[in-house]
Amino acid sequence: MKFSIAIFTICLVFAAAHAQAQSANSPAVIAGIDDAALARSARASKIIGTKVYQGDTSIGQIEDVLVDLSHATTTAVILSVGGFLGMGDKLVAVPVVDIKIGSEAKFTTDLTKDQLAHAPAFDFAKLK
Repeated sequence: MKFSIAIFTICLVFAAAHAQAQSANSPAVIAGIDDAALARSARASKIIGTKVYQGDTSIGQIEDVLVDLSHATTTAVILSVGGFLGMGDKLVAVPVVDIKIGSEAKFTTDLTKDQLAHAPAFDFAKLK
């Protein structure tokens, strides 16, 4: 009987040590970050520089992305609009809800060139 208890105790010790070794080697899972969430995501560095279209006409280029730090959401994209070859353009903040992603990651909006031309210029100095 004592021999059986000793064998059982040794087995428990080895099982606990094995479980600890496995948990130390396996990565921790963070809630909300899974393969499905990653598949729906895009890197900001890949979005910046992308053209935005109204129909088939390019009306601007994404220069930056604004994130609401207190809510962990994307607030707006900063578009460079107007100008020619980077000269005379202005930056405009466009709410992210006004930008749609079409087939082949083509960014579109229903906003017109005229609306963007008359929108207030965005100033990075207003950010904290």
